[in-house]
Amino acid sequence: MKQFFKLRNIFIAGALSGFIGLGFFLFYEAYFNTNFRTTNDEIIFAQGLDLRGLQELRASGGTSVRFPDLKRRLNYTKDPLFIIDGIDEFHGYIHGVPSTFFAYQKQNPHWKYYIRRWIFTGSIDVHPELVVPEAIEAQKHGLSYAHLKVGSKFISSDETIDHLVKVLDNLPTNTWVHFHCHYGKGRTSMMLVMYDIMKNAPLVSLEDIVKRQHFLGSENLLNTDVWKGGSYTKKQLEDRKTFITQFYDFICQRKAGGLQEWSTWRHQTTPIVSATPLLPKP
Repeated sequence: MKQFFKLRNIFIAGALSGFIGLGFFLFYEAYFNTNFRTTNDEIIFAQGLDLRGLQELRASGGTSVRFPDLKRRLNYTKDPLFIIDGIDEFHGYIHGVPSTFFAYQKQNPHWKYYIRRWIFTGSIDVHPELVVPEAIEAQKHGLSYAHLKVGSKFISSDETIDHLVKVLDNLPTNTWVHFHCHYGKGRTSMMLVMYDIMKNAPLVSLEDIVKRQHFLGSENLLNTDVWKGGSYTKKQLEDRKTFITQFYDFICQRKAGGLQEWSTWRHQTTPIVSATPLLPKP
């Protein structure tokens, strides 16, 4: 009899552990913003790295936003929040949860997404009528919002870059900016680095801007080594490096009184592969 109860307890404990594990696997990313980082985070390996202007950015980045979680993470700042959405695919919110959590943007998603859909919507099918646009969801939480389709695997159009520059130029004073894309990596890294460049070039070198954002959790946009198991080609990485280098040069000449629009500058300037000569570190 004792053996029976011991086996039963083991079975119950195993089943409970499995249930908890499955729940964690299915729902964790819906409620916690992974790949989250802020410009106020500590950089452990900061020796010799130029950190001027970094904390003053008042910026963060991450995956598709669940707004209560974002507010919890940023509860130490009293600055108004401005959301910059870099997702190009169809997306929005279902009961306050990002639709990317249900893979509404994918043709043949993993089986876990079908379970999520069934639990939250009662159907494994895609129901666009349930999706609330992110602009409206952000407004519900009292947040400002802009949608910028910035590429990482592709170079954004001149119009998109002009729009991004205009939006960042006109941010209200003392605003906290949160950039996000689906996974919080490629496109979010691009936007964080571009924002850092706009605020801190040419005082801080391109190499230090990219490196400090990388240490905080972004991709190294100057690294063109193809990742094992990665989804970027060599050309995509090289194009990305060339673009961010050119953007640095554009901002440097812009601050010196040069051309103010990316589209105008790009069409009047021969593309280059090295950044404008940098100011020495203090």
